[in-house]
Amino acid sequence: MPALIVNINDPIFIGDFWGFVLAIPISLFLAFLLCSLKKRPAVVIGAFVGALLGFLIILGWAGTLIFDKPLPGANGTSVFFGSVFFCTVLGVSAGILTDLLVARNNRKDYRRATAQEQHG
Repeated sequence: MPALIVNINDPIFIGDFWGFVLAIPISLFLAFLLCSLKKRPAVVIGAFVGALLGFLIILGWAGTLIFDKPLPGANGTSVFFGSVFFCTVLGVSAGILTDLLVARNNRKDYRRATAQEQHG
């Protein structure tokens, strides 16, 4: 039975939140740096959504978002470092997937020019 309890004074929530806050600039910068699109804001938004999804996954897994008791053995410190890593990886992955989806839909904008197109 889902609990849907979010206690902001819980060490697990605090660790997850600050790990997410630290992961945002890292994942957004890396997604922007790896982007090969003309529409870079789409990739940055995709990276933010991925990091936010990571925050919710960790809060549901280790915290009380889904279950009424937190994960046994979880504390704020371990959740913080796990959240920094997981949210960053999920943010960069979502940014790369967004990059691929947008490039697939707008193929002509992102093709390299051939020698015949340049001189013709």
